[in-house]
Amino acid sequence: MQQQLNKLLISYKSHVAKVELSDSIEQFNIKLYHTAGNEISLNQLNAASKQIFIQVLLKVLRNLGDYNPPVMIDTVMGVLDNESRDALMEEYFPQLAEQTILLCTTSEIRTDSDYIKLEPFISKTYTLHRNVEAQNTTVEDGYFGLTLNQ
Repeated sequence: MQQQLNKLLISYKSHVAKVELSDSIEQFNIKLYHTAGNEISLNQLNAASKQIFIQVLLKVLRNLGDYNPPVMIDTVMGVLDNESRDALMEEYFPQLAEQTILLCTTSEIRTDSDYIKLEPFISKTYTLHRNVEAQNTTVEDGYFGLTLNQ
Protein backbone atom coordinates (compact mmCIF):
# COMPACT_ATOMS: atom_id res chain seq x y z
CA MET A 1 0.00 0.00 0.00
CA GLN A 2 2.86 2.35 0.83
CA GLN A 3 4.38 1.84 -2.61
CA GLN A 4 1.06 2.50 -4.38
CA LEU A 5 0.45 5.65 -2.32
CA ASN A 6 3.93 6.93 -3.11
CA LYS A 7 3.19 6.54 -6.83
CA LEU A 8 -0.33 7.96 -6.80
CA LEU A 9 -0.69 10.41 -3.91
CA ILE A 10 0.62 13.47 -5.74
CA SER A 11 0.53 15.84 -2.76
CA TYR A 12 2.82 13.45 -0.82
CA LYS A 13 4.71 11.95 -3.78
CA SER A 14 7.45 9.65 -2.40
CA HIS A 15 6.90 10.93 1.17
CA VAL A 16 4.73 8.18 2.65
CA ALA A 17 7.09 6.17 4.89
CA LYS A 18 4.61 3.83 6.54
CA VAL A 19 0.95 2.83 6.50
CA GLU A 20 -0.62 1.14 9.52
CA LEU A 21 -3.92 -0.74 9.45
CA SER A 22 -5.34 -1.95 12.75
CA ASP A 23 -5.97 -5.66 13.24
CA SER A 24 -9.35 -5.18 14.85
CA ILE A 25 -12.48 -4.65 12.77
CA GLU A 26 -14.28 -3.26 15.82
CA GLN A 27 -11.57 -0.62 16.36
CA PHE A 28 -10.49 -0.24 12.72
CA ASN A 29 -7.94 2.51 12.25
CA ILE A 30 -5.66 3.66 9.43
CA LYS A 31 -2.56 5.76 9.94
CA LEU A 32 -0.19 7.25 7.36
CA TYR A 33 3.31 8.42 8.30
CA HIS A 34 5.48 10.93 6.45
CA THR A 35 9.17 10.20 5.81
CA ALA A 36 9.90 12.89 8.42
CA GLY A 37 8.20 10.64 10.99
CA ASN A 38 5.03 12.62 11.66
CA GLU A 39 1.55 11.20 11.13
CA ILE A 40 -0.34 12.43 8.06
CA SER A 41 -3.90 12.98 9.18
CA LEU A 42 -6.46 11.66 6.71
CA ASN A 43 -8.51 14.77 7.54
CA GLN A 44 -5.71 16.94 6.16
CA LEU A 45 -5.81 15.31 2.73
CA ASN A 46 -7.58 17.25 0.00
CA ALA A 47 -10.56 15.69 -1.79
CA ALA A 48 -8.44 14.33 -4.66
CA SER A 49 -5.94 12.74 -2.26
CA LYS A 50 -8.76 11.18 -0.24
CA GLN A 51 -10.23 9.74 -3.44
CA ILE A 52 -6.88 8.22 -4.43
CA PHE A 53 -6.30 6.90 -0.90
CA ILE A 54 -9.68 5.13 -0.91
CA GLN A 55 -9.03 3.62 -4.35
CA VAL A 56 -5.62 2.30 -3.23
CA LEU A 57 -7.15 0.95 0.00
CA LEU A 58 -9.82 -0.90 -1.99
CA LYS A 59 -7.16 -2.42 -4.23
CA VAL A 60 -5.09 -3.58 -1.25
CA LEU A 61 -8.12 -5.10 0.48
CA ARG A 62 -9.12 -6.85 -2.74
CA ASN A 63 -5.59 -8.24 -3.16
CA LEU A 64 -5.60 -9.64 0.39
CA GLY A 65 -8.50 -11.96 -0.39
CA ASP A 66 -8.50 -15.18 -2.34
CA TYR A 67 -11.46 -14.07 -4.45
CA ASN A 68 -10.93 -12.08 -7.64
CA PRO A 69 -14.19 -10.21 -8.26
CA PRO A 70 -14.59 -7.59 -10.98
CA VAL A 71 -14.10 -4.01 -9.83
CA MET A 72 -16.59 -1.33 -10.85
CA ILE A 73 -15.88 2.37 -10.31
CA ASP A 74 -18.34 5.18 -11.01
CA THR A 75 -17.20 8.79 -11.47
CA VAL A 76 -13.61 7.64 -11.73
CA MET A 77 -11.94 11.04 -11.85
CA GLY A 78 -14.14 13.09 -9.53
CA VAL A 79 -12.07 16.07 -8.38
CA LEU A 80 -8.61 14.98 -9.51
CA ASP A 81 -6.02 17.35 -10.91
CA ASN A 82 -4.13 16.50 -14.13
CA GLU A 83 -1.12 15.00 -12.32
CA SER A 84 -3.32 12.71 -10.24
CA ARG A 85 -5.36 11.75 -13.31
CA ASP A 86 -2.20 10.77 -15.18
CA ALA A 87 -0.96 8.70 -12.24
CA LEU A 88 -4.25 6.76 -12.12
CA MET A 89 -4.27 6.23 -15.89
CA GLU A 90 -0.70 4.95 -15.98
CA GLU A 91 -0.18 3.24 -12.62
CA TYR A 92 -3.54 2.27 -11.15
CA PHE A 93 -6.30 1.31 -13.59
CA PRO A 94 -4.19 -0.94 -15.88
CA GLN A 95 -3.22 -3.16 -12.92
CA LEU A 96 -6.31 -2.88 -10.71
CA ALA A 97 -8.05 -6.19 -11.43
CA GLU A 98 -8.53 -8.86 -14.07
CA GLN A 99 -11.82 -7.16 -14.92
CA THR A 100 -12.36 -3.47 -14.21
CA ILE A 101 -15.47 -1.58 -15.24
CA LEU A 102 -15.17 2.20 -15.36
CA LEU A 103 -18.36 4.25 -15.58
CA CYS A 104 -17.39 7.69 -16.81
CA THR A 105 -18.04 10.66 -19.03
CA THR A 106 -15.82 12.20 -21.71
CA SER A 107 -14.76 14.85 -19.19
CA GLU A 108 -13.44 12.12 -16.88
CA ILE A 109 -11.72 9.84 -19.42
CA ARG A 110 -10.82 12.34 -22.11
CA THR A 111 -10.94 10.93 -25.63
CA ASP A 112 -7.85 12.84 -26.81
CA SER A 113 -5.47 11.79 -24.02
CA ASP A 114 -6.71 9.48 -21.24
CA TYR A 115 -8.45 6.99 -23.51
CA ILE A 116 -5.23 6.49 -25.49
CA LYS A 117 -3.37 5.52 -22.28
CA LEU A 118 -6.03 3.00 -21.28
CA GLU A 119 -6.84 1.57 -24.71
CA PRO A 120 -4.24 -1.26 -24.60
CA PHE A 121 -6.01 -2.59 -21.50
CA ILE A 122 -9.59 -2.22 -22.77
CA SER A 123 -11.51 -5.19 -24.15
CA LYS A 124 -14.92 -3.56 -24.72
CA THR A 125 -16.46 -0.08 -24.64
CA TYR A 126 -20.03 1.13 -24.66
CA THR A 127 -21.69 4.53 -24.73
CA LEU A 128 -25.06 5.02 -23.08
CA HIS A 129 -27.37 7.65 -24.57
CA ARG A 130 -30.18 8.84 -22.30
CA ASN A 131 -33.39 10.09 -23.95
CA VAL A 132 -35.21 12.06 -21.27
CA GLU A 133 -38.36 12.59 -23.34
CA ALA A 134 -38.76 8.90 -24.22
CA GLN A 135 -37.54 7.84 -20.75
CA ASN A 136 -35.11 5.28 -22.14
CA THR A 137 -31.43 4.63 -22.66
CA THR A 138 -29.83 3.20 -25.78
CA VAL A 139 -26.48 1.41 -25.85
CA GLU A 140 -23.93 1.95 -28.60
CA ASP A 141 -20.62 0.14 -29.14
CA GLY A 142 -17.56 2.35 -28.72
CA TYR A 143 -16.47 5.14 -26.42
CA PHE A 144 -18.27 8.36 -27.40
CA GLY A 145 -17.70 7.76 -31.11
CA LEU A 146 -14.30 6.06 -30.83
CA THR A 147 -13.96 2.42 -31.79
CA LEU A 148 -11.50 0.14 -30.05
CA ASN A 149 -8.27 -0.43 -32.02
CA GLN A 150 -7.52 -4.14 -31.63
